[in-house]
Amino acid sequence: MTTYTWNDTRTVNLEHQYCYCGQDRNLLEISLQCRYCKNWFHAECTSVADPPDLLFTTNYLFVCTNCNDNQVESFERTTAGWKDICSTTIANLILEQILYNIGDAGATDKELFESKNAALMLQWHPEQYFFNKKEIIPYVDEHWKSICTERARTPTWWATLGSCLYSSKETFVARDERQRSAASDFCLADANLWHIRPSTTQSSGKAPVATPRVSKRQSEGDPVVQPARAMPRTDVRRRSTTPTTTPSPRGGSPILPSNALASAFPSSSTAVTDHPFNRFGFKYIPCKASILPHVAYQQTDNNEQGCCIGVADKSPYVSVAKDGLTVCTEKGFRMCRANVGVKEGNWYWEAIIQNAQGSKSADGPHVRIGWTRREACLNAPVGYDAYGYGYRDRTGEKMFCSRAQKFGEPFETGDVIGLYIRLPPKHNSVFKSPSRKRIPIVFKEHLWFEEKDFRASKEMEALADPYNKPSDLDYQPRVIPGSSIIVFKNGVCQGEMFTDLFDYEDFGRLPETVMQRRTKKRKKQKKGDDTPRMRMEDGEEFESGVRHQQWSQDPPIDDDGTLGYYPSVSVYKGGMVTCNFGPDFQFPPKIDEDWKPMSQRYDEYMAEEAMWDLMDEISKSMKKANVVP
Repeated sequence: MTTYTWNDTRTVNLEHQYCYCGQDRNLLEISLQCRYCKNWFHAECTSVADPPDLLFTTNYLFVCTNCNDNQVESFERTTAGWKDICSTTIANLILEQILYNIGDAGATDKELFESKNAALMLQWHPEQYFFNKKEIIPYVDEHWKSICTERARTPTWWATLGSCLYSSKETFVARDERQRSAASDFCLADANLWHIRPSTTQSSGKAPVATPRVSKRQSEGDPVVQPARAMPRTDVRRRSTTPTTTPSPRGGSPILPSNALASAFPSSSTAVTDHPFNRFGFKYIPCKASILPHVAYQQTDNNEQGCCIGVADKSPYVSVAKDGLTVCTEKGFRMCRANVGVKEGNWYWEAIIQNAQGSKSADGPHVRIGWTRREACLNAPVGYDAYGYGYRDRTGEKMFCSRAQKFGEPFETGDVIGLYIRLPPKHNSVFKSPSRKRIPIVFKEHLWFEEKDFRASKEMEALADPYNKPSDLDYQPRVIPGSSIIVFKNGVCQGEMFTDLFDYEDFGRLPETVMQRRTKKRKKQKKGDDTPRMRMEDGEEFESGVRHQQWSQDPPIDDDGTLGYYPSVSVYKGGMVTCNFGPDFQFPPKIDEDWKPMSQRYDEYMAEEAMWDLMDEISKSMKKANVVP
């Protein structure tokens, strides 16, 4: 058994030995990464009959002989996601530029692209190369069969590609982020080509191609031991290709390099995740078959954990422990939210700081905690935008729209921060049931509800733009009068952090835009226009919870039962927080009014879900029987 020392992304080892042959890996040659041991294997050294023919291809599942119980390799191409397609293309275009710039040296000295010279990538500055749709689309079109595995070439595929580039801010950066659009010039957020690896975060949903063999030492969190053949092979000819494609360097779940973190977060010690992530304007909730025939499916009750961190409602780079309460990351600021939010009442939860430098260091680890709405960005700290209110460990400042203001004391490892929110009832005169439009899907042999998530509005984003002056803003969001957030440090009240919070039902001018678009569409349909109908148009129903059209492009503008403020945690470079949602707290808030622990909110939420299921069942049964209620 050979022990290798890997980098954070498990793409380069210090020994520069890979594969069965024990030779170095070359960036200009096709290599496959094993799904389990994470070692890389030259395609020519494997028995794979039809390996990828483009560099940086990532939509595959490969298991080496050493990790297969039957001692046979397995290989499967998975459906290519648009983010993988775009990433693969941009990476190959970057490599072509690098080869062009270094000239004859790259053509004659292939050793420049071996892992022992991986540091040269920093000198080549791949982050300087940006490409727009006019360059990306022809490349994809030319290599469609190699890149777009199991994907139909629709008439509007190029528009979907542009939308992916625009919306995937965690993967692609625009040359000018302030003017970001589908027509912008884009580069990979992590442009280091050595960091590109297979993404299994949201792959095909098929059953695993093999079962790994795991030794007792490995399962206990010992250093990674890499099996190797008896003697390196020196007579192997490896396949080489011209540069052509790349995957998303940030598509998979995080691989934490620290053995201590790996043991604390056993569920995050592999790049394979068994759940989807909320992204691209969609959110995912676990579900199961229902006894109600018309509803067909219902949300799964999390009996064991209750209120905890939502596994799908977090950045892919936040690691969550098995208890669903402790979070950490090795990346820059990334955020996660609880699986339930609050709309009214007084609620409390505690954040136990497991690892944070506070005022001792500027480099980290650090944390920011607070309350956010659904629209808040998950790849940023709490308080980054106008959808969240945060408390900063380093300075004790309060954060809103990325603007820091003096507030309380700094906090660090060992401190317990209590976060109390007060949301007076809004006294809506008209009762309105949630507008739930969701579809059951299968993801890795589990059922999930897919549902459109709430979208940030331009008006709210403008509030966080540092280049905008208050006098330039022509929109004033609604507030919840009397609402506030109070912070406690080890039981000592730090005061009211924020008051008159923004109304969680304020969508900016999105409702006006959506209604105008729908009105225009109805007028076209009345004139006999053959515009295809979209899934989930207003007033439409679907049989047994399943439909087969496409989603409407409109974001939701009505409460689906998930609006509100959520307990939120953001961590930075090793920052670690354990959430305590109650009912037992180390420092219960000393406030002379009734309040509830967040753990109780989960029970209330599930009761509300059951009630809405019954109402939907009655409504659908009446409509099917043509009975007007």
